[in-house]
Amino acid sequence: MASLLAPATPSLLPRSTAGSGAAAVAGASAPSQALAGSGGFAASAGALQPGEFRLGTPGLTSTPDATAAQSASGVIERSEADPSLALRADAELPVSRQPGQQQRLGRLQQGLDYLDRLAASVQQIKNGLSDTLARRAAPSDNLNQQVEQLRQLWSQRAEASGGRVDAQLQAADGPDANARQRFKLRGLDLTVLQQGGRETLRLQLPGQAVPQGEGTSSKPVQLAVTLQGEGTQEQLNVLAKALAPAGLEVLVQGQDIVFQMSEAQWPALRDGLTVRGEGKRFPSGQPVRAMLEPAPEALQPQRWNLQDVKGQREALGQLLQAEPRLAQARQTLGQQWQQTVKPVVTNADEAKDLVSDITSSMKTLDFQSLGALLPAVQGLHRQRVQQLLTPR
Repeated sequence: MASLLAPATPSLLPRSTAGSGAAAVAGASAPSQALAGSGGFAASAGALQPGEFRLGTPGLTSTPDATAAQSASGVIERSEADPSLALRADAELPVSRQPGQQQRLGRLQQGLDYLDRLAASVQQIKNGLSDTLARRAAPSDNLNQQVEQLRQLWSQRAEASGGRVDAQLQAADGPDANARQRFKLRGLDLTVLQQGGRETLRLQLPGQAVPQGEGTSSKPVQLAVTLQGEGTQEQLNVLAKALAPAGLEVLVQGQDIVFQMSEAQWPALRDGLTVRGEGKRFPSGQPVRAMLEPAPEALQPQRWNLQDVKGQREALGQLLQAEPRLAQARQTLGQQWQQTVKPVVTNADEAKDLVSDITSSMKTLDFQSLGALLPAVQGLHRQRVQQLLTPR
């Protein structure tokens, strides 16, 4: 069974609000051809990372007069004599000023900062291990301390990265997307899918795994998938369509079927998914707990044993493989950052004007207006602003 981190990365079956019908992604290889389900599935292709295929403004100012002229809705209006842009929060604002944009920037900044710190730690330990192996010596106290710091940093990945980086060091697809968790269901691959004849699988998922608007469902969700035992594409379409309402996506890697979902929802699914078959692919009778195999993490410093040469080489191998993934993830988040922040300023002069205008505005705002503004600038860091202003 191919590793989830093998160079031949999987094809994705995404959801779409487009019309019904199934289609295969052009250009995908025969065993890894991307498939789209019927009933609201459409196929499209786009690179997740090298070798991987996917289916499926002016400144802010305010014056005492403007502050006093609040409307009944609480929006601070601009006075006739003030040509500057008033502080507003409605649909007329540019994309960069619309609600939620600052939260997106904050999460992107968290992800970038985390990747920078992680890359620095990886580089530091890689150099230390290379030197240790060259001298055929035991790891120094300094190297052991660096490894412990990496363990702590890696254990904080989900929160410290703002949910932007997953355990395989892949960046979230977009500013509003979350890190994903990939896993396999033991006993279900392409070979099994094609054999065994007709069988209906009944899955029960914990409520947390099913999005319900802004909240989540507290009741377990029952799903039924009928497999015919013929036609791989048709079977995958059926499987993808049945699992889509639960937020699960289907990927194909070699002969493996890989599932993908939000990382935040993974613990509940891992501990609560049950399956019942008809005695062909899965046992009949009472539902049994599904055996899920998560994709191995790109870094596993908690398992490193640096007391012998073999352990040192294994750790160094992980670090070498992680470096290009880190670079790719940072490039992805960097592009998302540039696309998100671009409408705010386009050059250093505009950025300086924006800072000046915000400073002037905050000096004249009353307590209520200042309280509304603070959450929007809470996540800004001096270092990130300086990086944006530095000529490339």
